[in-house]
Amino acid sequence: MVLHDLSSHRRSDRFEVWREVICREFTPLTPDAAVADDGFDGRVELRPLGSTNRAVLESVGQRIAHGPAEVAQTGEGVYFVNIQLAGICRVRTETGVTSVVPGQFTIVDTTRPYWFDCEGSWRVMSYQVPHRFLDRSDPSRARSIGRSMDTGSGTGLAVTAVMKALWENGSQESTSEETGVHLERAFHATVAAVLGEKWGTAADSSTAITASATEYIRSHLSDPDLSVSVVARALSVSPRTVHYAFSTGPSFATVLREHRLAAIAAALRDPNNSAGISRVAIRHGMIDASSFSRAFRQKYSMSARDYRAQARSSR
Repeated sequence: MVLHDLSSHRRSDRFEVWREVICREFTPLTPDAAVADDGFDGRVELRPLGSTNRAVLESVGQRIAHGPAEVAQTGEGVYFVNIQLAGICRVRTETGVTSVVPGQFTIVDTTRPYWFDCEGSWRVMSYQVPHRFLDRSDPSRARSIGRSMDTGSGTGLAVTAVMKALWENGSQESTSEETGVHLERAFHATVAAVLGEKWGTAADSSTAITASATEYIRSHLSDPDLSVSVVARALSVSPRTVHYAFSTGPSFATVLREHRLAAIAAALRDPNNSAGISRVAIRHGMIDASSFSRAFRQKYSMSARDYRAQARSSR
């Protein structure tokens, strides 16, 4: 964790420190604030995790510009997902102006101009996602840039659930690095769903949660106890929500089984993998030998032993 608390600086230096911190830690920005009699104040808490720069910022009223001049100084394109925790922020982009109040969030793109007008004291949770991690989304279809969205339902609920879990990751000694990687990927998938889908419907929420749950499944195939309840707990949603997300397509159990069988088949095709078939299955969470054999034969129309032999003889 990195903490920038302006109260530790001389009052005359605080605004310049603020300008330096937000430009260095986020993207080229130009703040403009009227310094009150008791001096400028602000605070930034950072919890870096991989490519996701997690932060909570708070300060006094001000305007912050990421206009054409700042865009020209920007390197790799990044989306910022900002949840309003306190105060009101008017966000202006090339397509319009919207007010974001506590309980809402907005997304801005550093490759396009935007301006924040924060009224009075404010507090925001801000996460970044580099463009390269959202190559499956189509930015040209993104109707979400610069708009406000509620966090209590639809895709907004999924986004904030993952952001909450991400914020807590790393603040607890028991949280593993693997869980952090999963949550980061789930966050990327959820933001991609926001950028690529229509807003605020149950379908949006299901898309985001299905993507996040599927990413968790891929990362935890070796866990024999992997279940809807386990995934729901990791995503900070209810088991019922996960079940509903998978209700319009393959079930959770089907997705889990298909990913496990695909991983096992890949291992059996690997000429450098000499482990016994039962051990390979167990390593991917399928500990019941008879259930595994039946599922594998149904999927590939042959036994796992014959599959391995056929794959290696064709090399």
